[in-house]
Amino acid sequence: MWRRKGPNRTGLRRQLRTARVLFDTGDFAAAEVLLRGLLPDCEAELGANHGETIGLLNLLGSTLYQQRKAAASAQIAREATDRAARAWGPDDPATLDCAHNLGGALAIQGDISASVAVLDDTWQRRTRRLGAAHESTLTTANTLGATLFAAGLRREGLTVLRQAHAQSMGLPAGHPVRGEIADNLRIAERNAGG
Repeated sequence: MWRRKGPNRTGLRRQLRTARVLFDTGDFAAAEVLLRGLLPDCEAELGANHGETIGLLNLLGSTLYQQRKAAASAQIAREATDRAARAWGPDDPATLDCAHNLGGALAIQGDISASVAVLDDTWQRRTRRLGAAHESTLTTANTLGATLFAAGLRREGLTVLRQAHAQSMGLPAGHPVRGEIADNLRIAERNAGG
């Protein structure tokens, strides 16, 4: 059976780094093209449940999210989350990163109840695994609070954002997560009338 010759492991890793640079510099369309092209080679060379393959899927989902390709982002994020859970278990930090991304993708897709369920579960798991004041835990709390508030569940959203804000005070002043939480809380309180 003929199969196109893909890059070796060194080439794969180099191209994955290039995709990450494209993502980090905001060239999401180019990152998507590169990641989609690399996925079959990564699965064949490393395996579907290899950490780098799952990381590629997670980055592809984030790339689609940044382009507001909601359905595709949610589909890829779900696949990454499922693979990570099989490979490392549901409470592994890498699995929880994928689950966080899935919750965000579901929110932009408009599936608020599924988004809230995934984000709340991820927040609880991150709290148990990493602690309530961990940057990753706070990121999920911020996303959950903002999602709840935007969906019209203002009281619940404010409660989560206030709790995240209090926990974020342990991060250094000027930390981006601390700033994002403060901004979201300020906006939510203003829109809620205090």
